[in-house]
Amino acid sequence: MKKLSFIFALSALLFVKGNAQDRIMLIADPHVLPQTIITADPNFSTKNENEIKMFRLSESIWHALMDTAMAYRPSLVLIPGDLSRNGEPAALDTVAAGLARLENAGIRTLVIPGNHDLPDNVDWDSLFAGTYVNAVRDDASYSYAVSPLEGVTVIGIDATDGSAGTGVVRPATKDFILAQIDSATAKGNTIIAMCHWQILENFDKQGELEPACRLQDADAFRDTLMAHGVHVVLTGHFHVNGISTFRDTTGLTNDSIVEISTGSPITFPCSYRWLNISADRTTLEVKTDYITSLDTIADMYAFSRQWVEEHAVNLVPTLAVRAWNKVDAKWDTSIAPLLTQLGLGTWAASLKATLPSTNEERIDLTQRHMGAPIVNLYVFHSEANENERPELGEQLANAVYTGMKNLVDEMLSSNMMIKTVFGPIISPMAVAMAEEPVQSIVEDITQRVSAMHSDQTNDLHLTLKVNGENPHEDIDEIRATNKAVKTLHDGQILILRGDKTYTVQGTEIK
Repeated sequence: MKKLSFIFALSALLFVKGNAQDRIMLIADPHVLPQTIITADPNFSTKNENEIKMFRLSESIWHALMDTAMAYRPSLVLIPGDLSRNGEPAALDTVAAGLARLENAGIRTLVIPGNHDLPDNVDWDSLFAGTYVNAVRDDASYSYAVSPLEGVTVIGIDATDGSAGTGVVRPATKDFILAQIDSATAKGNTIIAMCHWQILENFDKQGELEPACRLQDADAFRDTLMAHGVHVVLTGHFHVNGISTFRDTTGLTNDSIVEISTGSPITFPCSYRWLNISADRTTLEVKTDYITSLDTIADMYAFSRQWVEEHAVNLVPTLAVRAWNKVDAKWDTSIAPLLTQLGLGTWAASLKATLPSTNEERIDLTQRHMGAPIVNLYVFHSEANENERPELGEQLANAVYTGMKNLVDEMLSSNMMIKTVFGPIISPMAVAMAEEPVQSIVEDITQRVSAMHSDQTNDLHLTLKVNGENPHEDIDEIRATNKAVKTLHDGQILILRGDKTYTVQGTEIK
């Protein structure tokens, strides 16, 4: 009898241990660059003076993260890509040594490459062999499937293709991934997908403003993952904390998928995440944490904020060129033909002559009127949970729209007749171009004008249902917003949300 009691007690102990809540540490885009490389390059400061990434601190931050992992002993450490600055062997060696330290202490680590990790001379398999222990490997990429925790399968999705940072899941790799997902689903496992590139948008029009931030054919891949039973995906790449939810609210499937995109620890506000997965593997708790200090810097929040405020203005030229390219395309395909059709070809030529024609002129004009508003909006977005500060968000949005109007006024000022005729038309059009992404950011709503999929999700701390029927249903922190539609009244674009009406600047009209 005593022997039987001992066996039952041991079985119970093993059951509890095998099914306890597990803590996962999630680090995105550490971009490690050892000091030895920095010190050996006399031109490092000049070449990196415009970088938002704090490369000089990256090695210290990496060691701080490894020390944190050793102190808290998570069950698993996940890194969705961009482990190094640009795949430098010394950088990848530093990362691999840190992960080996964790693995020697019994902490499992899993990584996938990002667009900065794979120059031709990298032996990825040897450096990160720990990732592939007991994993099923894809022959065509560094993708894999592994079950590092009882009842949990991690799908590592390698989408590197070596061209300008673009993320592509090739057909053979897609087939492999879906087969592994189906296998895990058949076992009843909870599936966590991990990809460097974003699959969902963190804000509306993100893919147009930053074309390389999302996978190619991201929407189709999103729907395919949902259909095969994936309801949570971990990403990085954009260096901003964001959690987005997409729901199929048509009533056909009730499927949903949540993307947890994690900011880089070497960009403001220097974050990483903790994921606590429940014993029954149905619930995932997300908490955001930060590197608060280093040996040489007492207040990393203040230091990194000042850094990004000084360097984010360097994002403006790229954004300006992309925006002006859209203007060029719209001019050629719709505006000029319409004016010509209306017998206003001469007016069209005069209007075209007032527009800046070179990238240098366009960037200069944009910097003067939009530089500060864009930087302030970017810092605001980087802190996340924008909707919790509506007054500040409205101020920042209005600053963007005012800058846009001032830009148009200066652009047309060389021809008073053109300004008088076209100013009242072009200014609202310019504001309307900015309205969708800006309002999406400050309200923290994705697909905000969608009839079916508009959603607002806490970016920093929330609890998700990740397995079973209708994942993410009845979770307070994930909530569908009131549906919004656009309308035009007296030449002004208005937003109708529920029983309230707003201007594009977010001001309620009583």
